[in-house]
Amino acid sequence: MRIGVLGAANIARKVVIPSILEAKGVELAAIASESTRASDFLAQTDLRTAGGVPLRDVVRACTYEELLADETVDAVYIPLPNHLHAPWSKRAADAGKHVLCEKPAARTRAEAEDAIEHCVAAGVVWMEAFMYRFHPQWRLVFERLREIGELRLVRSVFTFTVTSPENVRRQPELGGGSLYDVGYYCVNASRWTMGAEPVTVSASMSLGPEGIDEEFAGVLDFGGGRLALFASSFTQPYRHEVELLGTAGRIRVPDAFVNGSEPVTIEIQDASGAWERIDVPGDDEYRLEVEDFAECVRSGRQPQVVSHEDTLANMAAIDALYEAARSGRRVEL
Repeated sequence: MRIGVLGAANIARKVVIPSILEAKGVELAAIASESTRASDFLAQTDLRTAGGVPLRDVVRACTYEELLADETVDAVYIPLPNHLHAPWSKRAADAGKHVLCEKPAARTRAEAEDAIEHCVAAGVVWMEAFMYRFHPQWRLVFERLREIGELRLVRSVFTFTVTSPENVRRQPELGGGSLYDVGYYCVNASRWTMGAEPVTVSASMSLGPEGIDEEFAGVLDFGGGRLALFASSFTQPYRHEVELLGTAGRIRVPDAFVNGSEPVTIEIQDASGAWERIDVPGDDEYRLEVEDFAECVRSGRQPQVVSHEDTLANMAAIDALYEAARSGRRVEL
């Protein structure tokens, strides 16, 4: 599969492109930008292909339209600002390109559904880039989850500091905000581990000077006394943690979402209070994500690890959480 990167964002240049180069059965063809960022990156980078060839010798810089017009390119990865995810997914599909789109899929469930249906109708694969789900630690978490009894509470946080008003994350017109950016992971992990959708949500947020939620806290009520509590922030130190509390123990995931290839540790406490710490061998979750996407393209099937239904359910929860925070009342889904 030949893939092009539609946008030279930091996440693409620093994280995803190196992982694409390591992915089996995947060839990076081009990097598109409407500025000189793509060409500057290729001129300055020391990255090489798996065969040792300098990236600048085999990957071209181009515009968005030139990338979509390239008939040798099978798929695109979209790391553009949030407000452009849905429209460029649709334009890529119209050009016959399969789409790996950064999260969030869109700014609302309706917008995401429209883009996904458009891509499916065009006969292309569309997948939301939720790389953390491919990390091997989560397979172990689910294997051990039954040992803590009935899961009653999920607590999660994802915070880091973003101060520059020039950062796209702090620009409301571009789909900025901590819930869209990092709280989105917490909502997804809560739903995934609960194995259910929330019945109601409540929330509170604090707006920054630009008008985006720089602090967000939410409660997802899954019914029957099962809750998820989460917080996201652009003003606090970097941390990303998940804790699962059950009737017979708990599981801590201290490095829940963004990991390199280094080993990580999960912690399990039984009902007696004894702790077990398990080292999990690291792996490149971005490479695993790209390889899964490529397999979907080759087999002609839509994604299963991060399904369209899951994407839309997560966006529905995000819609409800923003409504709850703005209105100050509990919102039913």
